[in-house]
Amino acid sequence: MVSVKISEIFESIQGEGTNAGKDAIFLRTAECNLRCTWCDTKYTWDWKNYNYDKEVKEISINDIKQILEKSSIRHLVITGGEPLMQQDDLVELVTFLKPEFYVEVETNGTILPNNELTTLVDQWNVSPKTKNSGNPEKLCEDNDCYVFFSRQKNCYFKYVIEDENDLTEIKNLINKYDLDRNKVFLMPQAITKPEIISREKIVTKMAKDSKLSYSPRMHVSMWGNQRGK
Repeated sequence: MVSVKISEIFESIQGEGTNAGKDAIFLRTAECNLRCTWCDTKYTWDWKNYNYDKEVKEISINDIKQILEKSSIRHLVITGGEPLMQQDDLVELVTFLKPEFYVEVETNGTILPNNELTTLVDQWNVSPKTKNSGNPEKLCEDNDCYVFFSRQKNCYFKYVIEDENDLTEIKNLINKYDLDRNKVFLMPQAITKPEIISREKIVTKMAKDSKLSYSPRMHVSMWGNQRGK
């Protein structure tokens, strides 16, 4: 049977975006195609500092379904890493789960989803990376992906903010790809509680002044960088 490379499965709340505060069960996939310097889930891809054999479990679709169905929660967030690196296998999983589960997928917006997955996903949360991530620009900005996701009615964009320079870059991307400003969220770059406290007021003001939405990062505010939260 088909299996998926999984980092962890846990219950928590959705900490970001339009569903912030809602109970959710998280399926965190392993591996990522980007290398963000401030990534708070490096244990899904940084094999120089983490042990692959310890961090990654290959779990069959059937076993994942059984794990998820043990929970009373029917709101699933598929995150990573980068989930779309395993999208063919995820199609089988999500097909298995629908229509019982509401499914959100978190992605960095650099891999096009296939047609099957596109029809199954209830909500896309796209978090394109900018210069502050430390990735080469050519890896972060994929024209085809931006165009595709900008046309999806069930897609929201979330951008990580460190300072004013980030906002200029993001505004350029919004204009370049004609993104719906009502579906664009700014959120503070933070891994720890002190970082979120120091940045949230500034980023909230940036969002208000720019007529964009602010996204909290409730999981960071509540638990800092604890895993499985």
